[in-house]
Amino acid sequence: MPYSNDVRAQLLAEAKADVRRWCCPRDQRVEGGRLPDTHWLALFTGEVTEDDAHRFLITFQLNRVAWERAGVAREIARLRLLSTFDPLTDVPELAEKLPTKTKQSRRHSSAASKIATFARPEADVFIWDRLASKAARYRDWHRAGGTGWKRLSSLYRNADGHDYPAFWQACAQAREDERQKVDFQAARDRLIADFRAGAGGAEMADPVHVPDGFIERRLLDKLMFAEGRWIERHRP
Repeated sequence: MPYSNDVRAQLLAEAKADVRRWCCPRDQRVEGGRLPDTHWLALFTGEVTEDDAHRFLITFQLNRVAWERAGVAREIARLRLLSTFDPLTDVPELAEKLPTKTKQSRRHSSAASKIATFARPEADVFIWDRLASKAARYRDWHRAGGTGWKRLSSLYRNADGHDYPAFWQACAQAREDERQKVDFQAARDRLIADFRAGAGGAEMADPVHVPDGFIERRLLDKLMFAEGRWIERHRP
């Protein structure tokens, strides 16, 4: 990657701290009173109201869209009741189904992947994000032998719009790459150990409800977000 080991250490430290901040005990608040990840992990196991859906959309900065909130709440409930869940097909399907008050042809991949992350924490969901996409494309470029900087800033797309499966594959490969790195392993294992010991409250201490894979994916999501932001700020 086109940055130094010192920059990587900084980005990984930021990502690790961000996971801790947002996976704090459920009764705590983050950044001006926003609800933490643990709130949604607990809430999405039961009934989700229209107001709950509204708060979720605001918390995850999805409120630029005129959502039909009751319909979003129903989609969250439907997702939880699915007997099986495959992110490669079910996230794009949810992205098309999420209802809005105005007729729109766009796919809501960011909202769908964020909802699925907390409604199905056991599933292999990667959050669709502009900055994470930038990081994924840079990783693809350098993995294929490219060097230096290259303008690879677009989202993953196909003829139908967003190509979530292609983004998912890029993130899955990034995860495999990270699993071979000692610094990522150490950060992930420390987070898992601390959460199991109670650092995030009851929700994060329960490996049945919140598997190790969820914690690993949150760390990767935060790392790729930070990486994409760094690339955007420093690319010549």
